[in-house]
Amino acid sequence: MKKLILVIAAFSFAAIVSAQSASSVPPATSATKSSATTANPNAAAHAQVWYGCPKCDFTSQKDGKCPKDGSALLKDHSYFCPKCNMTSGAAGKCTHDGADLVMVNCKAKMMDARKTATPPVHAISK
Repeated sequence: MKKLILVIAAFSFAAIVSAQSASSVPPATSATKSSATTANPNAAAHAQVWYGCPKCDFTSQKDGKCPKDGSALLKDHSYFCPKCNMTSGAAGKCTHDGADLVMVNCKAKMMDARKTATPPVHAISK
């Protein structure tokens, strides 16, 4: 009797697991099959484009101007001259003044902003 209960429990568990895995995966179309085989499956999660302010720690997913200082937001992993704000897609020297170009790293900017942020003050209960 115990063996029968264990066999039924094992089949039930297997049926539940297979039903959950089948329902969580959407059916693949021919377009998604071809892109999934050629691209990294985790690339969709990292495909978001970030923009960062070259002067402060502001980052955004929308292109435009920084709300803090009004400078133009630069695309993540692009390079700029800190002296004249010339932008480039590759590392090197500025063509205007010869200064080293600096890379915009939005992840580092976000981490720096989190480190310097002050924690919220909790209310004192009486």
